[in-house]
Amino acid sequence: MENAIRIQLPVAITYPALEDVLKKQMVGEYIPRPDEGTPYAQILDVGVAKSSAGANDIILAIKMRILRTVLKRDQVDLFVLATLDYDNEAEQLFVQKFNLESRTSSGFYNTALEVLANKVAYNQIIKKARFNLRETISKELEKANGLLDKGLELKGFKLVGKVEKVRVQEVKPIAGRVSLILEVQANLEADVFDLLSLMPTE
Repeated sequence: MENAIRIQLPVAITYPALEDVLKKQMVGEYIPRPDEGTPYAQILDVGVAKSSAGANDIILAIKMRILRTVLKRDQVDLFVLATLDYDNEAEQLFVQKFNLESRTSSGFYNTALEVLANKVAYNQIIKKARFNLRETISKELEKANGLLDKGLELKGFKLVGKVEKVRVQEVKPIAGRVSLILEVQANLEADVFDLLSLMPTE
């Protein structure tokens, strides 16, 4: 593309924003779904936090009600160590893989529940833990094009043009939020109006 440039742009998504999506998609869900078999658990609540285990890892804190007679409990806390990735074609942030742990006072109960949950719940949680960011990225694109359409004045020059394409280059969970590094590909022209300001100072 003639006159095309690439710019890296950080976008932050807070954990409470991710939690809102997960609550809508997961709370009340039975595992497995009733049409796939007799449910052994129901999801009551979901939380999200940063993990120190890996660069792309977060922790999903899932409260469940266990329905099966042998393991039956009103509430159990499960902690899912999840690795995030991004699908540029679908424009979705998703959980690539995870490992689930139970934390109760019973080692036997924890082991039994973890084996059952990792085997039965894995695909269902993977499917539900997806975040559609098309609207978020479209807003950033609209914002950038609005500035460029009027002419974005920088030190000594003005950029005019249009953003053609946006791709997520990196997903990085940090304290309080998930940071996405966007690569913005744009077709721009630069009108220099103050050449002296662009020259190095002696």
